Amino acid sequence: MIKASEIYKRFSTVEALSGVSLEVAKGEIVAIVGASGAGKSTLLQILGTLMPADSGSVQIAGTEVGTLSERQLAAFRNKHIGFVFQFHHLLPEFTAVENVMMPALIGGMDKGEAAKRAAELLDMVGLANRVSHKPVEMSGGEQQRVAIARALVCRPSVVLADEPTGNLDSTNRDEIQRLLMDVRERFDQTILMVTHDMSLAESVDRKIVMSDGRVL
Repeated sequence: MIKASEIYKRFSTVEALSGVSLEVAKGEIVAIVGASGAGKSTLLQILGTLMPADSGSVQIAGTEVGTLSERQLAAFRNKHIGFVFQFHHLLPEFTAVENVMMPALIGGMDKGEAAKRAAELLDMVGLANRVSHKPVEMSGGEQQRVAIARALVCRPSVVLADEPTGNLDSTNRDEIQRLLMDVRERFDQTILMVTHDMSLAESVDRKIVMSDGRVL
C-alpha cells in the first residue's frame, strides 16, 4: 500500500533523509521510532505528499505520487490519505460532526451522505453524544477521536499519524491505542505512525527504527 524508494531530503546543510526505503502492506500497522531529529516527521510528510522529496519515489495504493500535478495531488491526498496529528488541528468554530465532514465535502460528497458517514464514525469512536460539541467543549482525548474519525471519512487507502498519543495522558493514550487497533480490524486499514510512545510502538505489527535520516 505504501512503497518509498531511496528518499533523500536536505534542508540547507542538513541532510534530513539519506536514502530511506520502506514498504507497508495493506492492513498493516507500522510505527516509525527514533530520537528527535532522526527524520521521522520529514519522512511522514513526504509520504503524505505534504512535502516533496529531493529525489526518490513514493507510491501510495499503486500510484506514483511524484508524477501528479498540484491539482491532481490535492485530489489524490483528499481521497487516499487520512491524517492524524498530535495537536488535532480541528476547526474551532465547527462542531465535531462538521469537522469530520469537512474532507468529504471538499472531495465533492453530497452533504447528506457526508453528515451520515461522519455521524457513524463518531459513534464508532464513542462520541455519538458529542456530535454537536465544538472542540473547546471536548477533552484532548475526545478531540483526538474526532481527528481519527475525520481521517477515516473519505475511506482512505492509508492513515498517517504523527504522534497520535503524544499530547495525551495515560488513560486517553490507552484509549487511542485500542481505537487504532479497532480501526484496522473494522476497515482493514493501513496505518503508518511516527511515535515516541514505546508502549504504542510495541503494540503494532512492525516497528521501523530511524537514526540520522536512515532506517536502521
